[in-house]
Amino acid sequence: MRNSPPFRHDRSPRWLPIAAIIVLVVLPARAQDSADERRCTGQWRATTEERVASCTALIDSGRYQPINLAILHDNRGMAFRAEGDLTNARKDFDEAITLNPSYARALANRASLVLAQHDFDGAIADLDQAIMLDATDASTFMTRGNAFDEKSDFDRAIADYNEAIRLSPNYAAAFFNRGLAYRRKGDLDHAIADYDQAIRLDPRNTSAINNRGIAWFAKGDFDHAIADYSQAIRLDSNLAAAYNNRGNAWRAKSDFVRATADFDRAIKLSPQFALAYDNRGLVSYQKQDYDRAIADFDTAIRLDPKNAQAYNNRGNAYADKGDRNAAIADYDAAIRLDPNTAGIRYDRGIALRRSGDLDRAIADLNEAIRLDPQHAGAFNERGYAYYQKRDFDRAIVDYDEAIRLNPQFAVAYNNRGNAYDDKGDPDHAIADYDAALRIDVNYAAAYYNRGIAWRRKGDPDRAIADYDRAIKLKPTAAAYNNRGSAWEAKGEIDRAIADLDQSIKLDPSLPDAHINRGNAKRERLDLAGAIADYTQAIALSPNAALAFYNRAWAHYLAGENADALSDADRAIALDDHSASAFSTRGLIRERIGDTAGAIADFRQALKLDPTFQQPADGLRRLQASPATSP
Repeated sequence: MRNSPPFRHDRSPRWLPIAAIIVLVVLPARAQDSADERRCTGQWRATTEERVASCTALIDSGRYQPINLAILHDNRGMAFRAEGDLTNARKDFDEAITLNPSYARALANRASLVLAQHDFDGAIADLDQAIMLDATDASTFMTRGNAFDEKSDFDRAIADYNEAIRLSPNYAAAFFNRGLAYRRKGDLDHAIADYDQAIRLDPRNTSAINNRGIAWFAKGDFDHAIADYSQAIRLDSNLAAAYNNRGNAWRAKSDFVRATADFDRAIKLSPQFALAYDNRGLVSYQKQDYDRAIADFDTAIRLDPKNAQAYNNRGNAYADKGDRNAAIADYDAAIRLDPNTAGIRYDRGIALRRSGDLDRAIADLNEAIRLDPQHAGAFNERGYAYYQKRDFDRAIVDYDEAIRLNPQFAVAYNNRGNAYDDKGDPDHAIADYDAALRIDVNYAAAYYNRGIAWRRKGDPDRAIADYDRAIKLKPTAAAYNNRGSAWEAKGEIDRAIADLDQSIKLDPSLPDAHINRGNAKRERLDLAGAIADYTQAIALSPNAALAFYNRAWAHYLAGENADALSDADRAIALDDHSASAFSTRGLIRERIGDTAGAIADFRQALKLDPTFQQPADGLRRLQASPATSP
């Protein structure tokens, strides 16, 4: 199961409503004009429809000069915008600026409108002009800061928020927005300091309290985060976002009961809250309840079809459930929606690697690393893909980088140890397993792998000690199998068979355990039992050369020469680099009187392993030279 992704927060737009003040006109005003002016400018309480009607009446009256008409159009534009009629709002702001090109307030209001429509550059252009006309309006700097923030130009955003605060030192919203920019920039301490100030100025500002919780969460201080979310909820018991965020903090603390309760509450308060479904799905995913997780991810996607992270999360659930095709389809959809998120490429790379599609996995992991060169996990996974391709040197290079980026990355040390061990360097391997265990003393796989390395170094006692620890932490079939093999190497056959029995009980489909138990039975001269185990191993893995080789030995010892020769032939057909298989077939051929065949096999065995004594002895018996004369 992958680590679940961090939660996401949607930030609502920040608008600063501003009422323009109408300039007195030269002509005497009628009573109706006076009432319309008060409604149009917001001096009287009125609905947006009434404000539009009053502004329209004044505009159509023909009583106002251009400078005053500009104000009326600006105010009507604001009323249209409040109604959600952005088209007419834009027309009025444009007309106001045409009537009075020096009207900073109309420029700022038009900028606010186009900013809401995600035309960030257009907004900034209007705000630049407004600031040139009036550099004393804190709200204009504030709005331009918002535009820069939306463009992820955090330094310019912060500079504008700084100026807004200089002009208006008690401007709580400016502190809040600057805190958002600092948080998005990754400067969490400055963010928290700004949220503190916003809360001091407005102690009931639930948005600031909630966002301070987000910053604490990002720092890994889940208790402070929970305290802030809880305070926001006390102030506003219907604040769904705070319940969602607190649920994520409980999830991070592995308190899944409280996390689920908070997500349930967020969904009850806001049934269309896609992110809460997504996050509740992550709880089920972490609990390995994949069906329930998928159901929540389904809902999140239905509510928000452009939610790339929900597709990615559902892909992870399908992958861990074993449905590769559904997983890849979801990862593909996530990448179409968001091609520049390293984590999605990383997850698809893992799924492809697990399915054996190593080249495509490496391509995805390459892209993940390009998008995020600090992604230690991507280097580790790419190293694993190279390891599976038996390219140990490239694997080690990637593990080196993963460890450089994250010196506490126990898994990367363990994986690098595997690469060194398979490369034939058990000393480097053991050093890496030691490092992994210093980081995580309960890392069962590292004990298991170190046991393999000790065994290869010919130290079965240390191997058994490590297998003991691995089994105590995580009693797997593989660990019992390897410990049984080590006991067999020490000649403790009863202990070996007991471990191998347990291995097969835990996983009856493990061919190696059947082979090793067959070897132990063969040592006790239980040849029928040995042959039965080898036969079962072959049934489980028809191309297991080692099983055919060992069964050939058992048949040979039982005097079953024809069966022995057949199995030896098959072992060599599957692995023609096995000196042991050629030597064994030489012994069989020697017994049945096929001297030429025996000599040829003994010579091939020596060619593959010049230090192998058994075929050398066979050639001496047959009075043949080790190699054919040229």
